[in-house]
Amino acid sequence: MRLLNLAFRIATAISALAFPVAAAGAQDAARSGPLYDELARMDRELFNAAFVDCDQAKFGSLFTDDAEFYHDRTGASYGENVRKLQNCPRDNGVSRTLIPGSLQVYPIGGYGAVQMGRHTFAREGEQGAEIAQFVHLWNRKDGQWRLSRVLSFDHRPMADQDRRTDPDARP
Repeated sequence: MRLLNLAFRIATAISALAFPVAAAGAQDAARSGPLYDELARMDRELFNAAFVDCDQAKFGSLFTDDAEFYHDRTGASYGENVRKLQNCPRDNGVSRTLIPGSLQVYPIGGYGAVQMGRHTFAREGEQGAEIAQFVHLWNRKDGQWRLSRVLSFDHRPMADQDRRTDPDARP
């Protein structure tokens, strides 16, 4: 696995050297532009429905009927169990914050887009926060974005190096 990871990094570096404008353009498109703006808005809608407004109807409407959610700590859930807001985090003092600069969006032809990022969760009155990564697969059908697959992983206490805004930066 390490060899494969190393090979991928080398190939990516060579590609960026050979095609620097294309590589920079692809990275810029992942972090800006109309698709990025649309899915950044959908990210806000999703987490406002769950963490701020605790709006069950809105939250449920943002998922496809066959939605799947995979969480590193709580396991997998499907369909109605994904669309159902189990509790209101706000009522438990929990807030979610998207880490600035971490959101990336890539189109998936004929389907929608994949969205990746990092976010933190903090509980009011407690020191520290938890950081996690996420991958969302959004489906665009009839002009509406709906979330079909969610991966939520790498939940851990947030460290000082996690506070940086550029997820690709190295300490």
